[in-house]
Amino acid sequence: MMSAQVKEWMSGDPAWIEAGTSALEALDLMVERGIRHLPVVDRERRVVGVLSIDDLRAAFPFAPRVNAPPTPAERELGREWCVGDVMTHAPITLDEGAPLAEAAERMLEQRIGCLPIVDEEGRLAGLLSETDLLQALATMLWSEGVREQRAKQDELSLLVADLRRERSALAERLDRLHAHERELTGVEREVPLDLPEKAADLVDMRLTETLDGLAARRLEAIDRALDHAAQGRLGVCDRCGGRIPPARLRALPGTTVCIDCARRGEGSA
Repeated sequence: MMSAQVKEWMSGDPAWIEAGTSALEALDLMVERGIRHLPVVDRERRVVGVLSIDDLRAAFPFAPRVNAPPTPAERELGREWCVGDVMTHAPITLDEGAPLAEAAERMLEQRIGCLPIVDEEGRLAGLLSETDLLQALATMLWSEGVREQRAKQDELSLLVADLRRERSALAERLDRLHAHERELTGVEREVPLDLPEKAADLVDMRLTETLDGLAARRLEAIDRALDHAAQGRLGVCDRCGGRIPPARLRALPGTTVCIDCARRGEGSA
């Protein structure tokens, strides 16, 4: 909202009225348009006031509504007033290039429901209402949510691509380890080895077995993660439904619980 301008969200070319017009005519216009505020302008269309439904309610000896026209009896009671009698004079206005945040601050500080927006010559260019501000806020929050969701999806997409590359590298590594293991076993069978050579080969084989086991476990975890991704569950905690950060998924690809649930012991890491 900080970077948005008033002109992006104001209602352009709003309904308006002149100060000498009957207040009943202003009410009829509000009912016709379903609006609660009317800018009041002079013959040059410069803003001289604002008339609200609350102003009319304070002046008329009946309760005017924007969803129904006054009855004939109510019209008789309201004939003596003109717009200039009941409007707010010299209202706060804003330039159409003003920041939207400034408009929101002004409306909050002054406790007003709308702001007439003027051009460089002070002529009416639009009207910014509470509804316009709420629509701007809702749209911006939605846009921010979409951006965050896309960022999360991009993060997960990158993670999945990285896990697939790691899986390929691990599979190749396991193939090499298994080949090396078979080679060592074959050499031992074909060539008699002395004790130092047998000891060295034994250490080599145990190291190979250890690496083999670690790689196999990592490969299994990656396969679980890729399966979760295919089901659309990657990054979602099975316990609380919260988000599992990509950093945790990189360290523990097969995990299905977030760090908080893991710490509480509510699920496996």
